[in-house]
Amino acid sequence: MRLKVSEAQWCAFAEHLLERTDVESAGIVLARALDAAGGPLLVADELLVVPDDGYIIRRFDQIRIDPIVMNRMTQRARDEGLSIFTVHTHPMATDAWFSWADDNGDKRLMPSLHAQAPGPHGSIVIVPGGGALARAFDENGEVTVLDFDVVGRRLVWHGEARERRADDRFARQELALGPAGQARLRSLRVGVVGLGGVGSVVAVQLAHLGIGELVYIDGDTVSASNLSRVLGARVTDIGKKKVEVAARYVSEAGLPVKVTTIEKPLSSEDIALMRSCDVVFSCVDTHTPRSLLNALAYDALVPLIDMGTAFRVDAESGAITSSGGRVVVVGPGRPCLGCWGHLNADRLREEALSSEERAALQGQGYLGGVDVAQPSVVAFNTVVAGAAVIELLRLVTGFSGSDDPPNRLGFMFEEGTVSRSEVQARATCRCRR
Repeated sequence: MRLKVSEAQWCAFAEHLLERTDVESAGIVLARALDAAGGPLLVADELLVVPDDGYIIRRFDQIRIDPIVMNRMTQRARDEGLSIFTVHTHPMATDAWFSWADDNGDKRLMPSLHAQAPGPHGSIVIVPGGGALARAFDENGEVTVLDFDVVGRRLVWHGEARERRADDRFARQELALGPAGQARLRSLRVGVVGLGGVGSVVAVQLAHLGIGELVYIDGDTVSASNLSRVLGARVTDIGKKKVEVAARYVSEAGLPVKVTTIEKPLSSEDIALMRSCDVVFSCVDTHTPRSLLNALAYDALVPLIDMGTAFRVDAESGAITSSGGRVVVVGPGRPCLGCWGHLNADRLREEALSSEERAALQGQGYLGGVDVAQPSVVAFNTVVAGAAVIELLRLVTGFSGSDDPPNRLGFMFEEGTVSRSEVQARATCRCRR
């Protein structure tokens, strides 16, 4: 089980609670449960600080909240079936842990919470310096230490469940990323949607990084026309699924990576699996899966790295007249793909049409060719894919520039330049919430 909260919400909440160093402080996290592969995903919806007059007892080693204040703060959870997590500080501690008093208090409180809302419910302890530990209780009183993720410019994990030993086979990477950074890579589940030119390069690079689990999604097959740009593909693979080729590459390389494959285009049916990912790469050419992944980034707090390359070719000479690529990171605290202009409502409508409707409208001149093959060159794909994977490293290891990460990188291959750009999220957009 995992609890997620956006960086902006959590930092303001924790800073407020930790202002007092002479006494403990408390708050409430209300979270909504989403279906996800491997168990429910809890996403923080509202964070509330107990007011100064809401305590019956408040000392450096003990607190008791007024039941009337507690009932008022948790009313929404009862009305909407949300999970309730009590939060309190240990102002004198350096490491987050649950005391004997915490255990006894939760044993009395949790059954009451389960009688009011279905749960799961739990508690979180935080300490100065940013440490935190979260746990959940089921209706039978069984306790689970949670993966607790704070998602924003960085993907920060708290708790015991994320600690894994780094693999010695990645010792040279560990020299660059540090033992903790390499261990985090080994603990990741990363999704790659689209295993074409750019996606196949991303898939291979992630495997060589030693990502713990990869989820490959693509319904397309290898053809003679894409052998030159799908890494790992052979002539004998023509007709095979691209995800099959990518999974075979990982297996034959002997890399300690678990691979899950979905041999069909991404659909809403796959969202529960995508919610279980820590990060997702969007390497698709169409707007429908891109739109689904864009929504996922904010609904389930899953950072999304979207990329692509584009070329214009002179019809007579065959020469490339313009070329470029992009890497866009979206998710909590960042503008979405809609704000960047990378989602087109007309294209979404066209892609939703049946093949018969599309053919009829094309015949009438109302549609251009939405399925027309586009130019693709492996060298350009490799540059964009590498830059995207570097943004993953920045997210999870903070190796460089994590305080001011780029939201969008633009590549101009003719000029040999790469640039950072920013955009303001629209005031009415869901990504502002």
